[in-house]
Amino acid sequence: MRAIVIDDEKPAQLHLERLLLSDGRITPVQCFSTARDGLDFLAKERVDVVFLDIGMPEMNGLEAAEYIQQLDNNIRIIFVTAYADHAVEAFELHALDYVLKPVSSARLGKTIDRIAAWKSAMPEMAATAEVKEPVSNAAEDDIQLPGLLTFKHLDIYRSLKPEATKHKWRTTKSQELFAFLFHHRGEWVSKEILLDKLWADVTLEKGLTHLHTSVYQIRKLFKEWSMTGKLEYNMNRYRLLPGNLVSDVEQFELGAGYAEVTSTNVEELREIMLLYRGDYLEEHDYPWAQSKARELRRKYIRLVMDLADWNMKHGRGKDATEQLLDLQEREPYAEEICRLMMRVYASMGDGSAILQVYSSFAKTLLEDLGHQPEPETSRLFQELTAK
Repeated sequence: MRAIVIDDEKPAQLHLERLLLSDGRITPVQCFSTARDGLDFLAKERVDVVFLDIGMPEMNGLEAAEYIQQLDNNIRIIFVTAYADHAVEAFELHALDYVLKPVSSARLGKTIDRIAAWKSAMPEMAATAEVKEPVSNAAEDDIQLPGLLTFKHLDIYRSLKPEATKHKWRTTKSQELFAFLFHHRGEWVSKEILLDKLWADVTLEKGLTHLHTSVYQIRKLFKEWSMTGKLEYNMNRYRLLPGNLVSDVEQFELGAGYAEVTSTNVEELREIMLLYRGDYLEEHDYPWAQSKARELRRKYIRLVMDLADWNMKHGRGKDATEQLLDLQEREPYAEEICRLMMRVYASMGDGSAILQVYSSFAKTLLEDLGHQPEPETSRLFQELTAK
């Protein structure tokens, strides 16, 4: 097996090189004092293992590990450092082991045992992957697609089945990172923006550590659930490609692009309406999601009102009032909802309901906002009750 050592301390390089030569199972190909030099070498040469220091200037080991995984995710990383602070993060960046300085021959021997065990398991894992039969049933493929819910609360389910397993996020920040990258899906987002939006309250070093840990958690999810999506890294930027992930927000936006409600699409639009369980990422209260949430809320209001109007015109007043009552709970001060509700009750010949709707709306406006209904709303009420 071939390995390189990346450590900004020359004595540490030489010490580790001597221990590797003494053990004899791994050949130390070359030593580098900066992560950049090591990465340049890896871009041209194939190795099995990288012994990587964490605390280095310019680019630390955790960041370098990201680049190494991009170059070749079969390379095993062994972190070697004087500090135990990053042990958890190190293992979560696909590190095979984490060794504290000064490295002893006995401790390094255990690490090499672990590397040898991984190496011997590689042919068996490759053979298993090769004989794995793809599922050919189209309906079964459909049902195994992972599902993402973003309205009200962010949740990922293993499939579209009602009883599907829900993913448990290890940290709220890994959940928010996924939400942020999905929000910008397909777009490259710089590391600086991610740190500013998600980890502005901690030091740069700690923010980078949390970012790398969260990235690993997302990649681990994709791998364990056989998702075709990717979290890519390039030029200090990240990009999320959803792959086969089916999301409620994408389905909603696609359905909300209708020109008008017709007898052909009305049932489909009702299904689209039901996707809206609450505002976009409502319970998380992410500041960066507010603009999108308002945009989706406007689309939802338009959809419900269009469906209610269609139902009214086709003699389905009961369905229309149910839809509008639910909508009014979300938008209690919306004049246009009140007006449409009065028109629906007028189409049903229910004068007492018109009075109740208007009176209740006027009382809510006065008590909560100190306002009177708009002249247009008052005129409509007078017209409908004068008949």
